[in-house]
Amino acid sequence: MFGKKALRLLLLLMLSLALSPVHSFAAAWADVVYDAEVPVKTRENVASAIDTTADLLGKYKIVLPKDIKVVVTADLESYIQAYMFYSNVTRLQAEEYCKNTGGVSLRAKPVVIVRGTPLFMNSREEVYRTVPHEIFHQVQFQYGRVGTAVAWLTEGTPEMFRFIAQEAAGYGKVEDYLHRTENIIRKAPGLPDAREFIDYKRFQALRNQQGYPVYEMSVLMTARLIQDNGFENVIFFYQLLHNGSAPDKAFITAFRVPMSWFLTDMNAYFETLRNGK
Repeated sequence: MFGKKALRLLLLLMLSLALSPVHSFAAAWADVVYDAEVPVKTRENVASAIDTTADLLGKYKIVLPKDIKVVVTADLESYIQAYMFYSNVTRLQAEEYCKNTGGVSLRAKPVVIVRGTPLFMNSREEVYRTVPHEIFHQVQFQYGRVGTAVAWLTEGTPEMFRFIAQEAAGYGKVEDYLHRTENIIRKAPGLPDAREFIDYKRFQALRNQQGYPVYEMSVLMTARLIQDNGFENVIFFYQLLHNGSAPDKAFITAFRVPMSWFLTDMNAYFETLRNGK
């Protein structure tokens, strides 16, 4: 249960959002709501990122079953309050989650919450690091099926999508982003077996408890899939999950190789990368 103080803060949040202007963009599926204190420049930068994301979703023929509400907050405090409200969690839970994140896409409802920072006002590229990534998580959630998530694809694909969005906006080339990711892998003290990346709890434990670069590895694994099969096949994979296919069956249908074979091949690739070959 919320205390009186927390309840008042939530009511103030709801009021500020209600009083904030809602902008309509080229993306008909995006209902963008700004905290009242979000600067005009930040709003313009967010609008640009959503427009580019909309263009890419159109390019890949992605039609979202549900419209997305994108909530752009002004600072950490309003980010915490928005996360409490839309996720129905306690203040302590929200603080713990929000302190290390710049955005979140909710699995249970079509809502993306973005944490506004001064960088969002001063650097449009910084907005492109967050908005396309979190929106693509909504694609995964809406096209996929609860209980069928493959951890490395869940995290690797949104990063690849935001690399593509950044390139489309003129902020660098996908190839350069991938080279930087490879350098992180090369410098890591050690790497886990990629075959451990399917289960999400194990995936997070490898990162949080042992410090392995599992996100960077996931990005390169996803990049290999896209290089060999095209981005459209990733969408096909999630459609198969949504239609009831098991992850292993969906993977071999979409990518024409068993997931276990692919992950074994990626282990060999990572070993070659670290040996400088």
